[in-house]
Amino acid sequence: MIDTMLISKAKVKSKIIEKIDSSWREFVDGLKAGIFTVPFQGEYNCLVKDNVMLVEGYSGLLLIDKLYYNHKTYLLKAPIKFYPFKIYGVYDQRSSFEHFVSEPEIGFHYLGLSDKGHSICTGDIQYLNPESLGLLKEAALKIVKSFRVINLESLGTVLLPERYPSLKNILLNKEEDTKRKFTKLLEANLIEEII
Repeated sequence: MIDTMLISKAKVKSKIIEKIDSSWREFVDGLKAGIFTVPFQGEYNCLVKDNVMLVEGYSGLLLIDKLYYNHKTYLLKAPIKFYPFKIYGVYDQRSSFEHFVSEPEIGFHYLGLSDKGHSICTGDIQYLNPESLGLLKEAALKIVKSFRVINLESLGTVLLPERYPSLKNILLNKEEDTKRKFTKLLEANLIEEII
């Protein structure tokens, strides 16, 4: 780069040199903006999307087969299954962890919609900041296990495929309270109590 000390000591700064220096700095800043720092070493699946890096923490079966309401657990008579279901850790360009997302977005543990989709609500799940692939996979496994249970008293954003219309219609109805939704689930014969 051009010696900035010489430029500052010069009595009359050359406009040409200033323009060259400015354009060079813009060029270097542009290069830096497009560079991602890899979060950790090793082999893993990841993709860059919307200026963040998505690192795969889980790929396997999504099973949602239980419902929790009023201190009791119920079985879904037609469990929700999807394969392959993936959970990603989202890292910014400097490899700082931001949140978790899934592909596809299915389930009941999501925060509201942002310009990058729905973040997973981790709620009471305890996990260490995923600064290694092992910690990321451990946290993602805890998340997929928590996805198995629908907590009717603490529903996040409900995202279900079209092939579950009855369950989807009941749970998406924001005008009905939790007790009414539970009654409708029983009346529709969608759940049964675990004895």
